[in-house]
Amino acid sequence: MNEGGSPEHSRHQQHHLAAQRKRRRRWLFIGIGVLVLIIGATAAYWWIKAARADRFAAEGEALTAQDKLTEAAVQYRVALELNPSSYRGLSGAARLATKADRPEALELWQKVLTLRQCTTRDREDYADLLIKTNRLSLAEKVIDPLLQQNPDTRTLQLAARYSKKIGDVGKAIEYARIAIKRAPDDEASRFQLAELLAQSMDAQEQEEARQILWQIAGKSSVYKKPAVEALATAPKLTADERNRLMQELAALTPKTIKDDLIEADLRFQLHPDDAAQIYREEVERWQNGKPEEIVDLARWLNSHQQPELVLSTFPIERTLEDNQLLLSRLDALASLQRWNDIDEVLNRSDVTLDASVIESFRARTAQERNSTLDAEVHWNHAISLAGTDPFKLKFVANFAEQSHATAAALKAYEQLARFPDQADFAYRGTQRVSQKSGETTMQRAALAKIAARTPDDPNATDQLAYLSLLLGEEIDKNFDVAKKLSEQYPNRLAYRVTLALGYLRKHDPGSAIAQFKGPEPIDWKRTLPGWRAVYAAALLEADRKEEAQNVLKTIPRDRLSPQERELIEPGEGSKSGNN
Repeated sequence: MNEGGSPEHSRHQQHHLAAQRKRRRRWLFIGIGVLVLIIGATAAYWWIKAARADRFAAEGEALTAQDKLTEAAVQYRVALELNPSSYRGLSGAARLATKADRPEALELWQKVLTLRQCTTRDREDYADLLIKTNRLSLAEKVIDPLLQQNPDTRTLQLAARYSKKIGDVGKAIEYARIAIKRAPDDEASRFQLAELLAQSMDAQEQEEARQILWQIAGKSSVYKKPAVEALATAPKLTADERNRLMQELAALTPKTIKDDLIEADLRFQLHPDDAAQIYREEVERWQNGKPEEIVDLARWLNSHQQPELVLSTFPIERTLEDNQLLLSRLDALASLQRWNDIDEVLNRSDVTLDASVIESFRARTAQERNSTLDAEVHWNHAISLAGTDPFKLKFVANFAEQSHATAAALKAYEQLARFPDQADFAYRGTQRVSQKSGETTMQRAALAKIAARTPDDPNATDQLAYLSLLLGEEIDKNFDVAKKLSEQYPNRLAYRVTLALGYLRKHDPGSAIAQFKGPEPIDWKRTLPGWRAVYAAALLEADRKEEAQNVLKTIPRDRLSPQERELIEPGEGSKSGNN
């Protein structure tokens, strides 16, 4: 028998092997097909989810445009649950959170910036939020790269706002001027420049601001109204300018109570003898307006020392229907020192003011009666009643601050700082109150907390070092901080002033004076009185008394802290001696 088998058997075997190979190929193709289907189905699934996420995000955009913020938030939440990396969902949610003043806005914007679709507008919107919330170090990191990339007018406007916030008004004006050169007809940039120039101590710059505002006021744009309003409150208006502004205000549409009251103020200036008639006309025009207009009218009358007119126009029965109006009536009674009448109102059973508000007024009443102990009891009770509600605490703190109840205001701000999302506001309040009262130590403590919360904010670090050096605390440590900041930011005069103060504390007036010879000349008219005090103190210590006296003449003493006044005491003595 043939060992290799018959030809027929061999053909059969070959056919069998071919069939096996064919089946294997078939299964391979089937497997590849299934894999492709799985991949395709997965891709389709994610594409469908992404498409659905975009649809929800689009709905969120539409609702946001209609000011239906709660409904919009629901749509964005669903969009991000479907696709956490959705650019449209994240950017829309970030803008919504920004508009609603929600704390999560920062985190959302940070996620947007990591996406490849992130635009210049996104970065500008993020920088806008950072400036508004005083996160200036982060804002600088966003704005600086934008300035390097052929910046548009909005970036330049943001740079001007940032510069103003850090105290560099000269730089702010420079950015505003560049913005106008880029877009000469951009009214937003022109209005921003006018606002900056109007705050200058330089008469020429104030006049330039006035001219820009008149130009804006003469055109139909969204900035016409704010330009007219700004001009109407400007000092040293001529009679012709007042008449022109009254015509512009009368022509505004729609005309609001704010515009009408500004026009009334101009009429006072032109016709002071007609004051009683003007008050009557404004009362007749607005006393039956919308609730918010009525409250504005009452506040305006109080600001013009017309408490009797407030009381006669808004009797107690009417004010009990609106707590804001009731507060205006209580303010009017306080202006007239009618403390018994205030007590009578607060004791009524139909008063619906919050208990913390009532206690705040009782505290103010006791304070005005010189009942110090009673005032302290009522302030403490007001703070206790507001203790679990940050919005009530804000009212008590602000009311105490306005009532010059320093201890109560500081205590309320301290309690408010326990709420994480209110801490920055509270510490700023503490800093402001302690600065007004000359409590530099307390102001420094508040700044220490601000600096601890924002360790990457060079402005907070600089201000803390400045106050510490003023108080003579940890001179070597704070000198090193000031030197590092001035080396890192040589164009920031505020940081160089702090370093100059450090040199003064080290009895090196020559090096202190050198800090005022920076890369750019200093426009002293725009500088803070405290900065001028440091410069004058350095000149005095260097025995350059005549130059020091020229600087001292420009310093309003009431705007200096006790420690800043101490710096220039040697000059005050020499001035008296010369007289």
